[in-house]
Amino acid sequence: MTATVTREVLAGPLDVELRGRMAAAATRAQELLGEDVGGEGAAPHVLIDALTRRLADQGDDAPGDAVQEREAALERVRHRYDTRFEALAAVRHAIDELRSITSPASMLEQAPAALCRASKLRRVVLSLTEDGRMVAEAAHFIDDRAGAADVVARLRAEPIALEHPLLETELLRRRRATIVDDAQVHPRVDPRLVELMGWTSYAAAPLVVGGAGPNVIGILHADRGPGQRLDVLDRDVLWEFTSLLAQAYESASLRRALRHEREQLREFLDWLGARSGELTDAPLRLATMQRPPRRSASPPVVAVGGGRDDRVVFEGLLTRRELDVLRLLADGNSNKGIAEALVISDGTVKFHVNSILRKLRVANRAEAVSRYLRLLGMRAP
Repeated sequence: MTATVTREVLAGPLDVELRGRMAAAATRAQELLGEDVGGEGAAPHVLIDALTRRLADQGDDAPGDAVQEREAALERVRHRYDTRFEALAAVRHAIDELRSITSPASMLEQAPAALCRASKLRRVVLSLTEDGRMVAEAAHFIDDRAGAADVVARLRAEPIALEHPLLETELLRRRRATIVDDAQVHPRVDPRLVELMGWTSYAAAPLVVGGAGPNVIGILHADRGPGQRLDVLDRDVLWEFTSLLAQAYESASLRRALRHEREQLREFLDWLGARSGELTDAPLRLATMQRPPRRSASPPVVAVGGGRDDRVVFEGLLTRRELDVLRLLADGNSNKGIAEALVISDGTVKFHVNSILRKLRVANRAEAVSRYLRLLGMRAP
């Protein structure tokens, strides 16, 4: 369990560097102890407790001030360890909440507020990269909703071009988070951003989507408010959030694409069912080579509305099955009633109705029925 917790604390884009530092510290602790405590890969708290006991066992031989200094240093390490664990756990919880959003666009819109709730960052701006420009998409300022809306509106009106030597251009290339101090005099920070945000110190991270062929789709900027400086943990929290947000966004986009494909497949199956029904209902005619075909007798007349033959009126315009559906529509039947009468599915009825509306060039069922009756009335019985 301890190993699992350690892996979670060190998870994220900086895990390689942090694991190296942890390994070096553990090796040094083993050297000071002169024995193998906890085995290879011992948890940090095991080594810390062993060092503490060793200092206590030295008794009067060890200067009191040195012991207290070492204990204070160990406490600071333990505090940083716990703080980092809690900060990254809060970020993961925030991302889990965003995963429940099915719309990718809505997920990005709510991301700045989620990051502010899960961290000590108080102002977050999310921008998308479009045609070599940085276009503001959403923002959240704690206790300043109007200010956030104003910043988004201004940045949308005049998007910032991603050109050298702008710092964000370097972020897109390196694909990692960074902290910018003294932003008001930094030569690579856009002056308009400094003016709008009142930045002294801020952090920025790219939003990278894609596995085999990663693609930067946006940038997140965050700070603790005007005049407040950020530390390394703020940077790591932003990078962890941005990395997990990219994964959640990609998953939501994939689910949305699959839903769209499923809907298209359902429409195709309805169309295929309708066409199959037409082929099944179509009369079978056999031609012989021994003698020329005789002229077939006229089809039986279907009397509709005073003896008028609707098949003659709509010949060449509607199929046999579409005409059956139109007759039932004219009688006031619903889609369900038509499906039961013709022994077909509701989806097939819907397909036929849409085809009838298109062929008769009408907008709805009522207009289709009106046109049907009008055409019949124009033809003599």
